[in-house]
Amino acid sequence: MAESTGKEKGCIFCQIVAGDLPCYRIYEDELSLAILDVNPFSKGHCLVIPKRHVPWWHELSDDENASLFKVAKVVAEKMMIALEPDFVCMYARGRRIPHTHIFLVPTYQRRYSGPVLQRPGAVPGIAS
Repeated sequence: MAESTGKEKGCIFCQIVAGDLPCYRIYEDELSLAILDVNPFSKGHCLVIPKRHVPWWHELSDDENASLFKVAKVVAEKMMIALEPDFVCMYARGRRIPHTHIFLVPTYQRRYSGPVLQRPGAVPGIAS
């Protein structure tokens, strides 16, 4: 596991955490921060990031990992109430911007159709 000093020069997320770049903060705790994405896939699309610079989610400490997913859950629950999507899609990122981040994308049936909203057994080749 690579050690991190907590900040990486040139990392946009480290600059946001430090307050050097503007963002719309949705929710935060001591270890993680949820912000609105500046290039959203859908209305309300948020990113949840650890406050310490860590390229890959599996390199987070146990406390950071718990915080990241706790903040994601809190924000997803708030999205379900405020935005009323069909569901909130979640996935971890870190490749394009090498600072772990979770996408929380409110997903609406009017935008997505087909297999993603069907039961797994209804799609050929996917186990039920």
